[in-house]
Amino acid sequence: MTLPTFAVQPNAWGCFDEAGADYAINISHAYEICRQWRAGGEDGDMMIWRLTAGDPIRWVRVYADESIDAASPALELLV
Repeated sequence: MTLPTFAVQPNAWGCFDEAGADYAINISHAYEICRQWRAGGEDGDMMIWRLTAGDPIRWVRVYADESIDAASPALELLV
């Protein structure tokens, strides 16, 4: 069984909602979940959270036009 490594939910929710988020096995899967939320009528930005052994980390913000921004300061170091 593959464990989820990311979670997706609308950015407007603010804090991570363990019960309301959709879980993904990799980042590509997380982007696909974002597309599915949008196809289902969600019109705001989405947040992809990185799941850790501790608290989830805001990872990538996916805007309504499907552009993205790193939500974690750690990701900015990779650019």
